[in-house]
Amino acid sequence: MGENVKKQKKSGSINAFVIVFLVIVGCYIMSLFVSPGAFDREVLNGRTVVIANSFHATEKTYLGPQAIFQSIPNGLVSSGGMMFLVMLVAGCIEVYKRTGALNKGVARILSKSEAVGSEKILVLIMIIFGSLGGFLGWNEQIVPFIPIVLSLVLALGYDLMTGIACSAMIDMISFSFSPTSVYTVGISHEVAELPMFSGFAFRLILLCIADFIIILYVLRYARGVRNGKIQSITADLDSDKFRVDYSEEMKTPLTGGQSMALLLFLVVFVAAIAGVAKFGWSMNDLSACFLFAAIAAGLLNKMAPNDLVNAICAGAKDGLTPALVIGLARGIQWILTESGIIDPIIYSISRPLKNLPGSIAAIAVMFVIAIFNGLLTSGSAKAMALMPILIPLADIIGMTRQTMILAFQFGDGLTNSLWFTSGTLLIFLTIAGIPLKKWWKFITPLISILFVVCVIALIVATKINYGPF
Repeated sequence: MGENVKKQKKSGSINAFVIVFLVIVGCYIMSLFVSPGAFDREVLNGRTVVIANSFHATEKTYLGPQAIFQSIPNGLVSSGGMMFLVMLVAGCIEVYKRTGALNKGVARILSKSEAVGSEKILVLIMIIFGSLGGFLGWNEQIVPFIPIVLSLVLALGYDLMTGIACSAMIDMISFSFSPTSVYTVGISHEVAELPMFSGFAFRLILLCIADFIIILYVLRYARGVRNGKIQSITADLDSDKFRVDYSEEMKTPLTGGQSMALLLFLVVFVAAIAGVAKFGWSMNDLSACFLFAAIAAGLLNKMAPNDLVNAICAGAKDGLTPALVIGLARGIQWILTESGIIDPIIYSISRPLKNLPGSIAAIAVMFVIAIFNGLLTSGSAKAMALMPILIPLADIIGMTRQTMILAFQFGDGLTNSLWFTSGTLLIFLTIAGIPLKKWWKFITPLISILFVVCVIALIVATKINYGPF
């Protein structure tokens, strides 16, 4: 008992809420010293965009210390849709657990592991989550599925790090190479007046290359941990809450209701993907989908109304902590906006880039955005703020707009899995109970390799005049 306590103290990490709150405090202190200034903005096609070369000095407005605490409820309100989606999907998952459909579904996968091979199952999981991040730009939306993957991966004989790597990690990194993410590529193309999702083929090739590297990297680690040739980075962490005995479920077949519920969930999941990709569904639309799936699954398995409601509420309660991390992290964006320091930071970023030529400028943009990503992790917010500046900059230095957007995309997405200010990353690590230092130890070599891939990609994009313009 005493040894376990010592291990927990030794491997413990700062709570995600503490980290984000300290960042909010740091942003507030920074706002006291940053020289004020602002860009002019105009509304085009319903979107507010920055007017290039319009930066001017403004009168200093000091926020009181109370802004530190005001940022939290304001962040919660502005991210309400995402928070409720996380909670309601978690409620849906809990209903599926209580009907027995989920555990039996996982048990069926495990029963195939000896014939198919556990590594092939890992690859399939990575392809699914890589596609969600790579084509839809989903990050926070996958939160409720992480405990399921962790349970499955542990049952296959791997560790917590493997579970997070083959789900959350590949999802976040694939977002950096997305051919069709509406959050970064879509907004950027609209601002740049490029055909929507043009240049698809080049980004698709890069996504396949990146995911191939990730899969090899994860399999090497997972194989080594399972064979005992590599020391598990998370060996000293408590994984008991994710360990489920599926032996009984493997002995009994799925009932008709359970089979129908799993089929329904698959249909709803595909419908949600199509809804986001083709019909522009909002977070509330997705929440409604999974709430429907929860109620339908309960009815198909003859759950009493009270039991069904209690299951949804219990699941939503489990999803509350990661949902609150999302809201708290959005408070960083609120205090940066209210203090008026985003525009001066953007202006400082854009000035030195104007004198750099060709591929050097593209590579510099990527690294500068990667650093700026630590302050403003929202890809869509950065695209709206920076694209009106970066696009004219691309025209001035003779770089194609498509290449500039690619540099922005790499810089915005690749460090989401590194920055301790990334609410999404903190959610995933909080769920698995993995400290940041262990995470960095695992992922830093992979990110270094992928940055090299990005540099090469930007050089190639510059040479071929990646376009159409």
